[in-house]
Amino acid sequence: MIFYIVSNPNDNNYQLHFTLKLLHIGLMQYDVSQTNVLSVNAVSFTYQGARQETLRAINDVSFTLKQGEFFSLLGPSGCGKSTLLRLIAGLQSPDKGVIDIHSMSNTPRKVGMVFQDLALFPHMTVAKNIEFAIKHMPRADRKTRIDEVLHLVRLTTKRDHYPHTLSGGQQQRLALARSLAPKPDLILLDEPFASQDVSLRRSIRNDVIDILKQSDVAAILVTHDPEEAMYFADRMAIMRAGHIEQIGTPQELYQNPMNAFVASFFGDINIVEGVIEKGFLNTPVGVIPAHHFQEGANVQAVIRPEAIKIQSHDPAIDHHSFEHAHTHALLRHTRYLGQSTQLSLITKDIDDGQAVTISLNARIPDMPIDANTQNDLYDIFVDNDQVLLFEKK
Repeated sequence: MIFYIVSNPNDNNYQLHFTLKLLHIGLMQYDVSQTNVLSVNAVSFTYQGARQETLRAINDVSFTLKQGEFFSLLGPSGCGKSTLLRLIAGLQSPDKGVIDIHSMSNTPRKVGMVFQDLALFPHMTVAKNIEFAIKHMPRADRKTRIDEVLHLVRLTTKRDHYPHTLSGGQQQRLALARSLAPKPDLILLDEPFASQDVSLRRSIRNDVIDILKQSDVAAILVTHDPEEAMYFADRMAIMRAGHIEQIGTPQELYQNPMNAFVASFFGDINIVEGVIEKGFLNTPVGVIPAHHFQEGANVQAVIRPEAIKIQSHDPAIDHHSFEHAHTHALLRHTRYLGQSTQLSLITKDIDDGQAVTISLNARIPDMPIDANTQNDLYDIFVDNDQVLLFEKK
């Protein structure tokens, strides 16, 4: 096992800017039909807190990654995403479990990493930044490889420029070129788009995906942006408190989340609770079919804003004559979002004889509701087919 630690020669603190890990296959030969590039098996990692307490950052994490597959790690700040990435990169070692980067040929296995701050060497040209990552290669091979990656990332005309003269997108492509130069099997991306403007981020994201696809390299993206994670990934994992809540394709996680926590990552949600009675969940927004839960179970209903429809209140409406959940609510305020309007509504729930205010968010694909109608009463209808039910634990 060989590590190449690439640091800025002029940095007195020797800050780590770029890390490559070369895993030699030694005597062991892998089946060429093996398509997994990475296997993470029951990995755990702890560290000492400020008060010398033991904190578990990663807890029994397992997943695999195939050649050319894009994988996103999504979760709140402090959930262990970046720590897991550092373990995979070899910058830290797990307390338990095994991380294997599988060999599929007789060449050394390599991992490239792109950090959030890109860590470009300001005193080096574009070409020299790339060359620094492949110093172990013969000089002639270095020149050829630099030309190849410059062409790949569309920076051929910038080879003698310095990083500060490049645009944000060009700097991003340079950082990616440097990580791709050693021909890695796996690229790790630690929030690489976080510092970019929203409009520029989309363009850079597309560039990065195109370049990685052309390189046929597997990649892991760490992000706290759900849209970014879904856009990038073939599969993705939702992390919480050091462990993985669920793994699947973006569509699987959106349509079939395992719990309300996973569902909450894909946009605004409304959560109402109730008790199962004769196969139905009684909630503040109406009665929802729930035949697969036991009688008396406490259940959460997750309702996305787009599942709620509203209309002006009609006192003559029979609330019990609808197939979908139905109640009425007060319109608190509206927010026009261009393609849709966000509505904030208030309804009442009776808990132990006391009225409890329940806030709901709805979204309609129409023009904004007249401000004069705010604080008016509306009938709301919930599409039961779009309601997600989870037993409360």
